[in-house]
Amino acid sequence: MASGSAESEMRTQSSGDTNEIARKVLPTMSREQIPVTPENYRVWFEYMIGTNPELMKEIDAYLAEGTQFDDARNRKLYVKYFGEGKERIVQEISQATFRILKEALEGVVSTGRVTQDYSERLNRFATRLEKDELDPHALKEMIEALILDTRKVEQSSSELSQQLDKAKQEANELRQRLEQAEREATRDVLTGLYNRKYVGKALQTQYALYQEEGAPFSVIMIDVDHFKKINDTYGHKVGDSVLSFIGQTITASVKGMDVPARYGGEEFIVLLPATTAEDACKLADSLRKQISRKPLKVTKTQKTIGTVTVSCGIAQIRDGDSVDSVVDRADQTLCLAKKSGKNNVKSEKDLPADPQADKAYPPAA
Repeated sequence: MASGSAESEMRTQSSGDTNEIARKVLPTMSREQIPVTPENYRVWFEYMIGTNPELMKEIDAYLAEGTQFDDARNRKLYVKYFGEGKERIVQEISQATFRILKEALEGVVSTGRVTQDYSERLNRFATRLEKDELDPHALKEMIEALILDTRKVEQSSSELSQQLDKAKQEANELRQRLEQAEREATRDVLTGLYNRKYVGKALQTQYALYQEEGAPFSVIMIDVDHFKKINDTYGHKVGDSVLSFIGQTITASVKGMDVPARYGGEEFIVLLPATTAEDACKLADSLRKQISRKPLKVTKTQKTIGTVTVSCGIAQIRDGDSVDSVVDRADQTLCLAKKSGKNNVKSEKDLPADPQADKAYPPAA
């Protein structure tokens, strides 16, 4: 079992070393007896390139302990850090990438003027695309490697210039489509936050970690006060701008593994891994204050809207919980915050001892 020091020396933030690192991933996986699958490759590529500090820390700890990277451990790492989404667009782009590689390889073979190393890399990429169903991130890494290698070969082989220009252009277009597909699959268009589907998967992942390791997490539910009045008075475009402003404020306030999302309408949710309810309350109150202190104006008319406020509810995972129950409890505390005058933060300690005794919270305004 490797100590992890050699891999640590390889990691770098420089994009120029990406290909070199990619070439070292497979030998490392082989040494650790890790099956070569798209998911496992993605985990270890991210680890060795050093762009995911939490993943690096976890794998380094396993390496130091001599932990065996069996199927369950590899699967857990992939699900924890990258999720499981595989969309139709990925298959389509995978096929298109294979076509580009095939055409470029045919040109290489016909001229006989390009290095054997480049030909072998093209063949490896093509074989992998033909056999495996890759996730968006792994495809994007492969396409970026193709672009870099193609650029190098283009400089040394004038006869391939026109064909390689076309391959590079098409690869760039595919990368842009992948990035757009990833955004559309996981992000709310209006606020830029994650969408409800994404945070649902993240909650399931955190819940699994809680069951396996006892890792705590908390949830903040946020609702815009008097939002209907804003829409009725100033129109839905202004209402959308208010939601966008709140989304930007939340984004600027969270960090690390936090997952901020638009839950629906004027309601937001923030998943906070490794966070107690007490610390979640501090973050929620900071968000509430930031939002309430900024006067807003209608851009077109410069008419002052005034300040907007939010109410927040917090719940922390506990024994006997399911994902639904911890979210429901956060929703109960949010309702209590609305009932208590709005523009405030409530947590589980503020709920009645028997939640069934006080079910009739008024609807959010």
